[in-house]
Amino acid sequence: MDQRVTIEDIAAEAGVSRTTVTRAMNGMPRISEKTRSKVLEASERLGYRPSRFAANLARSSKARAIGFVVDSFRNPYYTELTAELLGTAAARGWQMTVLSHEQAPQDELLRRISQDVDVIVGYLSGNESEIAAAARGVPVVLIGEEATHPALHSVAIDFDRGLAALVEGLRARGSRRFGLLESHATGALYEPSSRRLAYGRHVDELSKGSVVVCDAGFQSVDAGIDGFRRLVAEHPETDTVIAFSDLMAMGALVAAHEADIAVPGDVRIVGIDGISLGAVTYPALSSLAIVDTELATVTAGLIDRILSGESRDGERLSITPRPLWRGTA
Repeated sequence: MDQRVTIEDIAAEAGVSRTTVTRAMNGMPRISEKTRSKVLEASERLGYRPSRFAANLARSSKARAIGFVVDSFRNPYYTELTAELLGTAAARGWQMTVLSHEQAPQDELLRRISQDVDVIVGYLSGNESEIAAAARGVPVVLIGEEATHPALHSVAIDFDRGLAALVEGLRARGSRRFGLLESHATGALYEPSSRRLAYGRHVDELSKGSVVVCDAGFQSVDAGIDGFRRLVAEHPETDTVIAFSDLMAMGALVAAHEADIAVPGDVRIVGIDGISLGAVTYPALSSLAIVDTELATVTAGLIDRILSGESRDGERLSITPRPLWRGTA
């Protein structure tokens, strides 16, 4: 059935209390075999599938498995963030399963992974009620944006404070006219990203209009090349380019080299992500760093509280990305 069968459903079907169902399902004492059989028969009729999360809470020895969902393995940001989470998971003895949106539609991914994990973490978008329903009772932690659904936890990324620090640092380095390379998934309805909204709150009035929306399957180098060319053609006064991602910033750097535009002499270029690959570009890429901050640590701490039963209602946490200054700025 589409909606997950709950212990309350089984209790109503068998005509017993919720506590009795819990005892019957977990082989606990102080329950007759007749009652236990009645409960198990009711659960079978309803097609009940025990939640790993609920079952693990009832056991003294907990087998912990975490599901992590990313946008695309083509973007090294997700590779590095996954590596950080794998490190924290290994230190705690957790197993981790990693999936990407490239493998299947989001609802299908969530339904598939909910059968095998205790907590689902990741970059999930769309209707939050549908996300919670697809997870089938398994706790969900959204990464990147603040959740509003009471059943969902989240670790948001505070781009407002991060962009404020980045723009302030760039102005101190001589930046006066900013431009933004915004990302937009090809074929999707465009809505300004949280990065664009934060950018607009902290740059000058003239720079607010210096935005190029780059259509691409994901935040790619090619999108950055095309976006930089359009930005300098439409807004030649721009002396500082902020890109939606480090990959797009690397594309902008390629386009600047091809056009004999000196970086950082004529234009500064900054990405958002902080991936280690940025250290080997020429010049090395400055970035508003998300990886190698407290994101993995804060997320792991939240998972700890969920697994221990300390965090049953949706927690709303956030981290602030920090400027990483390298040669392009």
